[in-house]
Amino acid sequence: MVPPSLSDSVRDSLPRRSVLLGLLAAPLTLAACTKDEKKAAPASSSTTTSPTTAATPGPPRVSGKGLPADLLTVMTTVYLGGKVPAGGPVATALAKRKVGKKALTVTGSTASWKGVPIATVVQGKDVTLLVKGKSGSSWQVVGGWWPSLKVSRAPFAAMRVLAIGSDARTPQPVEKCRADALHIIGVDPKGVGGIVGIPRDSWVPLASGGNGKVNAALVFGGVKGQVDTVARATGVPIDGYVIAGFKGFKDMVRAIGGIVYFADRALDDHEGMKVTKKGKNLLDAQRALAFARERKNLPNGDFGRSAHQGELIKAGMVMARAMGPARLAGLLGKMAPHLGTNLTPAQVLNLSAGVFVGSPASVRNVVVPGSIGTRERQSVVLLGGSARSTFKDIRNGRLGA
Repeated sequence: MVPPSLSDSVRDSLPRRSVLLGLLAAPLTLAACTKDEKKAAPASSSTTTSPTTAATPGPPRVSGKGLPADLLTVMTTVYLGGKVPAGGPVATALAKRKVGKKALTVTGSTASWKGVPIATVVQGKDVTLLVKGKSGSSWQVVGGWWPSLKVSRAPFAAMRVLAIGSDARTPQPVEKCRADALHIIGVDPKGVGGIVGIPRDSWVPLASGGNGKVNAALVFGGVKGQVDTVARATGVPIDGYVIAGFKGFKDMVRAIGGIVYFADRALDDHEGMKVTKKGKNLLDAQRALAFARERKNLPNGDFGRSAHQGELIKAGMVMARAMGPARLAGLLGKMAPHLGTNLTPAQVLNLSAGVFVGSPASVRNVVVPGSIGTRERQSVVLLGGSARSTFKDIRNGRLGA
């Protein structure tokens, strides 16, 4: 997932973000043959040589520098035969695989997502996603694709995730401040299906009762209230959320080394700071946050700001894709401490792996349109038929499907 923002002008030349990951371990060992030994015969006898003896090689295995032995054991069953620890559609998909007979070398990374070990392992064009449960349990294959084994991507249900950017400043509670960035991110078996931004001043029925600006739902009802409000107002089923405040967002950007963003024009000023130049930018934490928040210097105000946030999300995806799937687990591990979420590790891996299925640069990033009006002496955004059409479009996880 996902910082509170990212870009249509992002080029797929670098880096998931966006938002946006190497691994290695235990080389294969083969028993060495003993050297021939020559025995000296008595002077009256001819010289003889004892037969050469060699240890029997063990069965072929999968190796990978830096990867834990128990993980490589699971990968050996995936590629060379045996019962793969997996369930549901993943187990069904892998049951049809065409296993090999030769030793293989893989690459990948391991990390922790909210205290749960996760891993991504790569062999050629194959990608395996794994999660390790409670202490002492085995690694479980929770997703992936294995063209070398004649297995396409394991079935993955479309999901719609709400990315929430809280305007909480330290020490304010992230889940009780206004949600000034709201984006529905759709992901389906074909990859990331679209990003839909919701203007923060949209006037909607609140899950806590009455009507109000959509960003107030977080204040009155916490994350559950915000998710329920968006689901009811849009008609889009929300399968999970990620949330970060100002500090979490900046810490996440620092953890991944900044966000590479291609700007089609310069953004000269935000509270006295030059934010971007035209062309390639490496946004540090402060500038990334400024880019996500600036609206006064944009011709369309909050609508433009929401579009910028979607562009940052796309930039993170492009970065992750450029790093490659072997590093995905490591990247997620860096992001995890700075995000709140109800997504399981398996969901996070499968959602994030979507950036390697389709091209992030082609992902549509839209902000639903609306008219400016007044309600209860407040300037608000009134969502009409065009907004409802866009919400209907993203329900299946893909815009324009």
